Amino acid sequence: MEQRAGIQSFEKFKYINTINALAGGDITKWDIILNTPYNRVLTKLLLNKTEAEYQRKYSELISSS
Repeated sequence: MEQRAGIQSFEKFKYINTINALAGGDITKWDIILNTPYNRVLTKLLLNKTEAEYQRKYSELISSS
């Protein structure tokens, strides 16, 4: 579904996609993210992934009830 919607159009932005997501879309926060230690950024990305997986599973359970 993402492919059909055109997700590949974001590939040209490379790591900026991640910076922008972590900054909540606020360009004034990009430098803060870029200056944050790598391990903190990685931990946040892993937390985001875990939350998304949980939300997806929870939604599936609610839908199937």
